[in-house]
Amino acid sequence: MIHQEHHMNKPIGRRAVVGGALASGTLALASAIPATAATGYSPKHIVKAFYESYHLRDLQTSWNRYIHADAVMHVPGFDRQSWLEMDSKIVAAFDDLAITVLDQLTEGDKVATRWVLGGHHTAHFLDIPPSGRYASFTATTVDRVKDHRIIDHWSDADFTAFLQQLAA
Repeated sequence: MIHQEHHMNKPIGRRAVVGGALASGTLALASAIPATAATGYSPKHIVKAFYESYHLRDLQTSWNRYIHADAVMHVPGFDRQSWLEMDSKIVAAFDDLAITVLDQLTEGDKVATRWVLGGHHTAHFLDIPPSGRYASFTATTVDRVKDHRIIDHWSDADFTAFLQQLAA
């Protein structure tokens, strides 16, 4: 059975997250996942929480929570580490970066998600000097969840158009 959920909600700003900071300085990301009565954490909620955690800007904590250590990236040229490194560069270059989940479809342990990433370009990114421009792109991803973490990841995004927005 396929379940569909449509979201047009805006992510919480970083200032609103201050109460989520632990004494150690790490953020309590697990609380972002609503529990379901039957299964604990559904694959859909885990994937949504992962993408929307980008506004917290602590990708290492986010990845430790949501990305399986044995995750396989089904994206040419990327493995788990290079995906984290690229996304860390994006977060560092866009001060107000946010990912908003627009739609999700689930079937078993697989979740298809359509999301939009956007922010103002405030630091060097892939040799492109800061432009101050707002840039965004929409992506469609399919993630398979195992043991409450993403174990397989497929992605389709027009990253070239995103880069062109920065260089225009």
